[in-house]
Amino acid sequence: MYTLLLVLLVFIQLLLLFALFFLVTMMATALFGVPWVPTRDRIGKKMFELAELKSGETVVDFGCGDGSLLLTAVKKFGAAKGIGYEIHPGIRWIGLLRARIAGVSDKIDLQGGNFFKVELPKADVVATYLFPETQAKLEPLLKKYYPSGTRVVSRTFRYPSLLLIKTSEAHGEKLYLYKLP
Repeated sequence: MYTLLLVLLVFIQLLLLFALFFLVTMMATALFGVPWVPTRDRIGKKMFELAELKSGETVVDFGCGDGSLLLTAVKKFGAAKGIGYEIHPGIRWIGLLRARIAGVSDKIDLQGGNFFKVELPKADVVATYLFPETQAKLEPLLKKYYPSGTRVVSRTFRYPSLLLIKTSEAHGEKLYLYKLP
């Protein structure tokens, strides 16, 4: 009886510590960056239809949150690889867990940390849902590191000077497709 009670108390303490860690890091993310707003599967599907994502291509998602867009790219479009960057460790952990549960953890790579401080990976399609200020800061890096013809698809917010190819709408949200010069 006492052993069961002790195990239960330890479990509750661990759960509370995880919740506290999650809340503190979530508050820090909201204060210093972009808050986590998941992209629903149906919007992700429209984004990749707009980008004409093909089987075997690689997708990069800057500020990937729980990896929703990458899961859509890999599972529904046959992307060979989905690479995401998420600064919030708790949310990134959820994304890694979701990829494992979906059976695609070998195709999804979620990196922690600030994507402005890493070497950008190769990609056929770049997907973003970032505040305009963050996209404006990311734009020169996209132009510098990605080859001409790389497709960039953005949810809700436009890039300041990328070549806009097409716009679309998905469930009341604007989607923008760009091609790098």
